[in-house]
Amino acid sequence: MDEPLQSFFDSRISFAGKLKRNDELIGINSICRVRGILVQKKKARKPSWEWYAVKLLYECIITGNPNPETIDKNYTNTYKTYEESIMLVKAQSFEHAYSIAEKKAKDEEHHYLNPYEETVEWKYVDALDCFILIDEKLQTGTELYSRFLRVPKDVPREKIISHYYPETVEEDEVDQNFILRNRDFNVRPNST
Repeated sequence: MDEPLQSFFDSRISFAGKLKRNDELIGINSICRVRGILVQKKKARKPSWEWYAVKLLYECIITGNPNPETIDKNYTNTYKTYEESIMLVKAQSFEHAYSIAEKKAKDEEHHYLNPYEETVEWKYVDALDCFILIDEKLQTGTELYSRFLRVPKDVPREKIISHYYPETVEEDEVDQNFILRNRDFNVRPNST
C-alpha cells in the first residue's frame, strides 16, 4: 500500500473500526468501500450494541369538518402533511435498529382534535433510512444522521435546495411549517 493511503488508514483506524457493512465490523485486513469511503476490513466479531439514527416517515391524516366559528387566517385544507423524524436507537445491527424503530414508531401513533375541531391522526408510514453513529459518546456535535445527494454537475445549488428541501423556499403564502411549530398555534382561534 502506498504511503498516503496508509497514512489515511492510520489516522482513521478508530473511525474505520466503527463502520459496519452487512452487520460485520470493518477495520484492517482488506479494503472495501463504505458510504463512499475506503476502509480496511477486520474479521467479523460478535455484534455489539451500537447507536443508530433511523429516519422515519409519518403521515398526518385530518378528518371531519372544521367548526366554522374557529376558522381563521391560518386554516387550510389544501395540503397533506408528512413528517420526517430521526429516532435514536441502540441496537446490535441495522436490521435490529429498523425493527426497534418501527415498533416504537407504531406505538407512538396518536390522534387528537385540532383547534378547528377536526380529528388529526399521525400514522407511521415507513422507516426510510438507518445511519450508524460513528462517535463513541453522545455529546454536543455528535452527528446523528447524514445522507449524500448525487446530482449532475450542471444542476445549480438553488435547484438542488428547492428539489430536496422545498420547505426552505420562500413563498408569498404563510409558511405552514412555521405555524405547526409555533407555540401559539395550539391556542384556540377566536378565544379570549
